[in-house]
Amino acid sequence: MIKIKNYNNISWVNIFEPNEEDLKFLTDNYKFHLLDIKDVRSQAQRSKIDIYPAYAFIVLRFPITRSDSNLIGSHELDIFLGKDYVITIQKKKLKSLNNYFYRAANNKNLQHEIFQNKAALLLYYILDELYRSSFAIIDWLDQEIRRIEEEVYEEETRQSVKDLAQARRNVLTFRSIIDPQRFVVKTLVNLQKDYLGKDLVNYFDDIADYIDRIYTILSNDKELIDGLHETNESLISHRLNRVIKILAIFSVSMLPLTLLTGLYGMNLESLPLIHNEGLVWWIFGGLAAVIIGIFVYLKKKDII
Repeated sequence: MIKIKNYNNISWVNIFEPNEEDLKFLTDNYKFHLLDIKDVRSQAQRSKIDIYPAYAFIVLRFPITRSDSNLIGSHELDIFLGKDYVITIQKKKLKSLNNYFYRAANNKNLQHEIFQNKAALLLYYILDELYRSSFAIIDWLDQEIRRIEEEVYEEETRQSVKDLAQARRNVLTFRSIIDPQRFVVKTLVNLQKDYLGKDLVNYFDDIADYIDRIYTILSNDKELIDGLHETNESLISHRLNRVIKILAIFSVSMLPLTLLTGLYGMNLESLPLIHNEGLVWWIFGGLAAVIIGIFVYLKKKDII
């Protein structure tokens, strides 16, 4: 599906889930390199930028949240930038980009703001909108990390282990999406072509700052998750040691009773006091006193 907005001699061509007819439109109306068209056809491209005398071909990936699993994935956006056009090709729907396109198509004030100077300025506003939208996912990640932190300190062990693993996966996925884009945008900052003049360097430098800020936040989130993981492991280890200690204490306290029952369980006539049935209660009383004494001693030593 192709949507086109023209204003002030600048065109924004927005293509959603391109088919062969859409690709034919590109090859018929623009002189793009065949390898770029091949990249548009293919799936799962990494973020990159190819520079040509008349245009630049840019591949970017933007994070999305999967509602069925609370995991972060990504959708690819291919961009052709020329002197008087920007072509955005969505392999899968990017809601924030489509919303921005329709706003630009219907809002005269917005059109006057973004469709001026060169098409590269329009690209800046598109990227600015997309990276601003990415902060919503970062806010969601931060909320998840705070929730997991409460789980850890409330000792909800089983759930916190699962949630920590999921949060760490999301942060690493997001960071792997953003990392290659640092090189792409810095290339745009230093690019000296007619379709990207020196007067727009500061604009794309602003986008580079956005990306660096996102990457820094994600790095801090990763360190926080690693710290929570270590804390959770320490709490699990502490609880396990406490259980083992209690079991060991009960085992030691039961040793006199085990010894007595083992001794008098033998079928021997020569065992002491075997014929004095009244003394068995004194023996059990003595054992109970020994067991209580063991617990009192361990309590005084602050072992239990």
